[in-house]
Amino acid sequence: MCSKSEHRKDVTRCTTPAPSEYTNRHDKVADYIHWSVCKHMGLHATDRYCEHKPGRVRNVNGATIVWDVQVIID
Repeated sequence: MCSKSEHRKDVTRCTTPAPSEYTNRHDKVADYIHWSVCKHMGLHATDRYCEHKPGRVRNVNGATIVWDVQVIID
C-alpha cells in the first residue's frame, strides 16, 4: 500500500509504505502467536483468537510471556 494513495494501482512511484497498515498486520499476527502460546502454556485464553486481549506480562512455570514490551538484548 502507498501512504499517498491507497487506491492507486501503480505503486511504483510510492516513496513511503503505509506504516499503520504494516503495524496493524504485524500486531494481528503477534496477537495470534500470543494467544497460541497462552493456550499451549495452559493460561486462560478465549476460545477464538480474534477475541483475545493480551496482557502485558504473564509469568507461568518459570516462563515469561510479554506483549508489546520493549526488550533489551545484548
